[in-house]
Order: sequence, then C-alpha cells, then structure tokens
Amino acid sequence: MSDGRKRLSGAGYRKNAKIRREKQARELEQTGKIELFFSKPVASSNTEQGEEVVEDLTADICETDVVATCSYDTSLATSSSSIARETKTSESGPLSSVEFDDPVVQIGVSSDPAEWVLNDCTRDHVAKHGIIQNENLDFTQSRRLYADHSRLLTKHLFEKENFNGEKQKRSYLVYSKSKGVVFCAPCRLFGGKSQLAESGFNDWKNGTARLNEHERSAEHKSCVLSLKSRACALGRIDESLTKQRFDEIQYWRNVLKRVVAAVKALGTRGLAFRGKDDRFGSTHSGNYMMMFEFLSEFDPFIAEHIARYGNAGKGVTSYLSFATCEQFIQLMADSVTKQIVKEAKAAKYYSISVDSTPDSSHTDQLAFILRYVKEDGLPVERFIRFIPNPGHKSEQLAEVVLTTLKSYDLDIANCRGQSYDNASNMSGHYRGLQARILERNPLAVYIPCSAHSLNLVGKHAAESCPEACSFFGLLQYLYIFFTASTHRWEILQEHLSSVPNTLAVKRLSDTRWSAREDACRSLNRNWTQVIEALTRIKENTAEAPGTCKEAEGLLNKIRRLETALMSGLWGTILDRFGAVSKKLQSIGIDVGIVGELYESLIQFVRETRDIFPTFEAAAMEKSVVKDYETKRKGAQARKGSATSSKTQAEEAQEHFRINTFYVICDNLVAELIRRKTAYDSFFGKFKFITDLSKTEPSAILQYANNLCSSYSKDLEQECFFDECLHFRSYLISSSAEDTSVLAMSRMIRERGLQSIYLNVDIALRMFLCTAATNCSAERSFSTLKRVKNYLRSRLGEERLNSLAVLAIESELTISLDYEELINSFATQRVRRKPL
Repeated sequence: MSDGRKRLSGAGYRKNAKIRREKQARELEQTGKIELFFSKPVASSNTEQGEEVVEDLTADICETDVVATCSYDTSLATSSSSIARETKTSESGPLSSVEFDDPVVQIGVSSDPAEWVLNDCTRDHVAKHGIIQNENLDFTQSRRLYADHSRLLTKHLFEKENFNGEKQKRSYLVYSKSKGVVFCAPCRLFGGKSQLAESGFNDWKNGTARLNEHERSAEHKSCVLSLKSRACALGRIDESLTKQRFDEIQYWRNVLKRVVAAVKALGTRGLAFRGKDDRFGSTHSGNYMMMFEFLSEFDPFIAEHIARYGNAGKGVTSYLSFATCEQFIQLMADSVTKQIVKEAKAAKYYSISVDSTPDSSHTDQLAFILRYVKEDGLPVERFIRFIPNPGHKSEQLAEVVLTTLKSYDLDIANCRGQSYDNASNMSGHYRGLQARILERNPLAVYIPCSAHSLNLVGKHAAESCPEACSFFGLLQYLYIFFTASTHRWEILQEHLSSVPNTLAVKRLSDTRWSAREDACRSLNRNWTQVIEALTRIKENTAEAPGTCKEAEGLLNKIRRLETALMSGLWGTILDRFGAVSKKLQSIGIDVGIVGELYESLIQFVRETRDIFPTFEAAAMEKSVVKDYETKRKGAQARKGSATSSKTQAEEAQEHFRINTFYVICDNLVAELIRRKTAYDSFFGKFKFITDLSKTEPSAILQYANNLCSSYSKDLEQECFFDECLHFRSYLISSSAEDTSVLAMSRMIRERGLQSIYLNVDIALRMFLCTAATNCSAERSFSTLKRVKNYLRSRLGEERLNSLAVLAIESELTISLDYEELINSFATQRVRRKPL
C-alpha cells in the first residue's frame, strides 16, 4: 500500500544529503571550538600507593603549575583566555610546567593590539580576561635592518632581569603579528603617548634599555594602575575559582608541613614510626600517629583535619597515612645524601673510613664514612650508608668501596686518605684493603685509627706480665661478685653511701678501653669501702659457705701490696690514656695532633717509670699487707737472721720492680713509639707549613719541593714556594698566635685569601681531609642498634639507610627546607589534591 508520500530516487537522496552536509559545515564555521574554553587533560596511568589513587585529572596541577588564567597578579599575568596544555607526568618523569598553545582571536576583540578599537568595550574585555602577549608566535615579521646586520624580536625581551639578579616577566608587552612590533597594552588602552602605545616599538638593538626607561616612566605606571583598577571593579571571571583553588592548595600544604615536622622529629632521634595499629585514638598506633594526636590538643587546624579525614580509610586523601610518611622519609634521606655528595664534590679532596658490625638480624653492616673540608675550612665526617654483607676478605671490601664511590660519582683519584682499624684484612701491607686502594690511587694514604691503636697499646701492656693480667681479672671478678646478687649489691651500696660523689664497681669491656679506666678509678676511690663490704659478707654466718669463701678469696687478693701498687700505677696511666683517647675521637683531630699526643704519652710514661718509690709508698699506706708476696713465701722456707730477712725484702721489691713495673712501662713506650711512626711519616711532609714563621727560606724551598713531588698533579711547583714565603710573611705581619693546620685553613677561608695562597690552601685541605681515626664509623653503630633493634629486625635495607641518615646526620636533617620537600613531594607523582 502507498502511504501517500513520494519516494525519492537515489540521486535525490544524495542531493539532500549534500545540502545537509553543506549546512552543517557553515554552522560549524560560525561556531567557536570547545577547545577555546577548556584545556585538554592527558590521561595518566600512574597510581598512588595506598590512598592516593588518581581520579580527577583536572585537579592534578602543582602550585607552581597553576595556569595563568587562574590568577591576575600584580604583574598583569597572561590572559585567562590563553589555552593551557597540561602535560602530566609519566611513570618516570615529574609534572612538566604548563605550556601555552598559540593564541587565538578572542571573541569580540582581536589578539593583535594593532587592530584594537580603543573604546570602553575593549578596555573592559582586556581588563576582565587579561592580556594575550603572543610570545609564542613566529617573529619573522619583526625583522629590522641595521647598518651592520638585521635583528629579530626574541622571547628574552618579554623578561627583564632586576638589579639583584631576579627575573621578572614583562606581562604588559604584546606582539603585533601584522606590524611586527610590540605594544605596551596598558598604555595603548589608556591613551599613552609613547611609541609603545601608538605606533609600536621595534628597535631590537636597544630594546632592553628603552623598555627599562618606559617602565620607569610615570605615564606607564599610571596606565598600569588604571588597568588594574578596572579589572578589580569588573572582577575576573575566574576570580572565585582561583581563590578556591589557592585556599585548597594552602590547606593541603599546611597539612604536609606538619607531616614533615613529625618525620623530622622522629627521624633525627632514631625513634620508631609505626605501631601495632594505624588508627587515630588507639593506644598502639605508634609514635607517628601519637605526634599528630599530641599536636591536635593544641593545634585546632590539625585537630579539625583529623576529625574529618583521620580514620576515613583507603580511597580518601588525608596525607596522614604511612604511605605519605614513607615517601617523606625517603625524600628527606635523599636530600641529605645529595647535599653530602654535593659538598664532597665541591671540596674535591676527601678520605674514606669503613668499619663493619652485625645488626640485630645477624647481618653484617659496613658503615661508609666520607671526610672532607667544608667551605669554611673545617673538616667534617659524614655518614653515607650501611652496606649489607660486604664480606670480610680484602678483595670483597675493595670492590664494595670502589662501587660505592662510583655510585655517588666520586672520583677515586681525589681520595687522599683512608682510615680503618688494625685488622689484617684492613691494614695488611700487601693484600689488605688499604693496599688494594693504594693500587688504584697511590695518594690515598693509609692512616691507622689512632684511637684504636691507643687501645691496642694499653691492651698489649695489660697482657705483658702475669701481675697485670691478674689485676684486671680481679676488677672483673669484683663486678661479677657484687652484681650477681641484689643482697650483695645492697651491702656495697650501704658502705658507698658514706662517700660523696663515689662510683660503684664497674665492669671491663673487650672493645672500650675507657671501661678499664672507669673500673680502676672506682676501685681506687672506694678501696676501703670495698674491703669493708667484703669483710662483712665474709663474716656473715647467714651467707652461703661458697659466698663467704668467694668474699674471703677476693679480700685476700685485694689486700696484697702488689694489688695496691698495680691499682695506683694503672689508675695514673689509664687516667691519662682516657683523656687522650677522648681527644682522639673528635672530628677536628688531625694527624699532626695525633703525633703530638702520642709523644706526650711517651714522655709521661717515661717519667712515670722513674718514680717507682712514689707508687710504692702510696701502696704501703693503702694496703693492709706491707710485704711483697714473694718475700713472704721466701720467709717460710728460710728462717734466718734479720740481715737475711732484709735481703729477702729487697729481692722481692727488686723482682716486682723489674719484672712487673718496668715491663709495663717499657711495653707502653715501645708500642707508642712503634705506632707513632705511621703518623710521623705522613705529617712530616706537611709539618713545615705549621712552622713557616720559624723556618728559614732555604729549608722551606726543600720542604716545598718534596711536597710538590709527592702531589705533582695537585700543587704547582713553580708557585708553591713563592706562596709559602708570602704566607710566611703574612703570618709574621699578622702576629698569628695559632699556627696549627686547622687554624690556618680557617683563617684563609674567613679572610678570603684562597686566590692569593691557592696552593697553600690546597695543601692544607689535602692534609685536613685525611682521617686520623675511624670513630665516626663506630659511632654510627649505636644508631644502627637503635634503629634496627630486636623489634625492627626485619627492617629493609633501603628504609634502614634512610632512617640511619636522618638520625646520624641530624644537623643536616633539621636544616631541610619545608617548601622544597613539599614541592619535591608534589612533583614526584600525579597527586589527587593540588599542592
């Protein structure tokens, strides 16, 4: 059946379709594209750990990347109608800065200032929407011929450099493509009479000077103020959006500032972050949550934030989660390490120090330390990292050291020293670690740890004769006897309470020689009280028979004249050795001071050797028994006359003096002299610098040439001698009292004399950067035991090193800038909240 309608032929359908297509094309030509009003978001596959899963791409712009269309600052930012293209980060790259597309013609007002109709409508439109500078267009039309050559407009003209070096954008400047000139938009709109307002400016040769003059003119300032006033009166179309976004950015940055503060406080003290529970309000939430709960009691901002987002769970951004905390720990540790490496590279010369110890999980950890001289002339020792399971063979250790230096881009050729303990795998002359490093760099001089060497000197002396071994065994046994029972400890404390500022008995230590000093000092101070406590325990019938016999045996040993004499001798020696050992452990110590301190101990022990009667007289007063033990045993065998008895006493005294007293003193002197040679051989090359004012020029020439021959690639032989003579005159004229290497290095840096005494400064830096002790590596072990304790024995190596760096280098951690950390955090990944 027919429906009454006429059917068209195929040609008719095609004709109607063509008419419809032409009509749609005309409509599209007359309609503005949607890209003129919105930016194109680029989808990203990145996701955030835990709570920060990216959903809203339009909000993922850092504070520094806010499009110019969102604000109209005091420098007349670019127009809000500019097209912004946000390039999101990839999996390996940060957020790029916002790039602007080529400007288009605004609806009703041309983007070319030469075509502007200067009326109120144009002024209102530009004031409301901002200025399009056209700085991304092709500047070919701006070519101008000069007598020598032609010039074009460049983008550098759209930016000015202030007197203090800061750069500022000339946001008033607009390029006219039709004329190839630039206009001052405010002056053109509000009736300026200058060339920049009327015909346009194209004198590119003198562009910077002419624009600076224009900016200082009263007419330009007046026109800028007029445009700003008009913009404030009309109101920007994005003003409320800009304010809302700014407030949101400030909110989240304030949250992150408190996160950084909490990480700093816990990290610098090596405290644990997490607990059993990760919820606010729980008593097992850990120190990190506890910090925010504490702050919330006095900070209404964080209290309100916790109330809104505290326990919201995954999927809700709060920036209080441990995912955020972990990122800041890593960020801060990386910042500290980068700063250390940057300082080391700036100093050029450095020395290394390594030592290992097992952690709570029985993993061997090698501490890596760098020593270098800062810009102020002071040496510092910085912790780099712990290296797990490096091995104990020298070839394994050498490979680890060289690999670590390479990973931080530190040239082994700039290494001027290495300091380890006296273990054979470290200090071996032929196949030890120091020998393998010397094969790669002959200038990396090995310096044995002076503090460890001093401990070995005392250890060898303590084991040099039976009487010394027996004395230290008695000290350890006294500690064990009194601390094994609370009852015995109470008895000892009752007798010690009558003596003010007294010390209880102390135990010995296999690694710390200062523990022997403390044990010997406590016995000397509490001699009478210890004897009284032992006598009371011995005579107490309520005590167990075995305890009474132990007390009696200790009492008999402590009453010996030999024990009293050994107590006085070792108390004197250990007191001086302890004071020197503490000085040797300081970072500011250098090899020259080590040699001087060793020499002072040698002279002290030699003088002590000559005053045996003084020690004997003091022991006679303190001891209950007034005879030597060898004399008493001989008296039982021969009951002779008084003359025979006197001879036995002299023989006993002579036997103790020769076989015990002299042996200890001579062993100390011999060991000190042997170990001192390692420091004298190195310091001898630089010693003449400390004695410049007292050394003749002819001798200075010889010493300077010897030092230049040792460091031929660091010191200029032609200039070094002249600089030394000049520096000698400067020291004499300035009446410098302190001529130590450290004092001279600081003086050159503080007074800015590096350019005058360049080679002298280099020599001082090479000497000061050479480590004299290995104590910084050993000090890092205490932090290792605190960070990786038995409760955190499964701590990963990356997190261990991050926490260790924050705790050991707490000085650098505290100085980290909040804003830089937050900016780095914001640019690492696409964020769900604008930062």
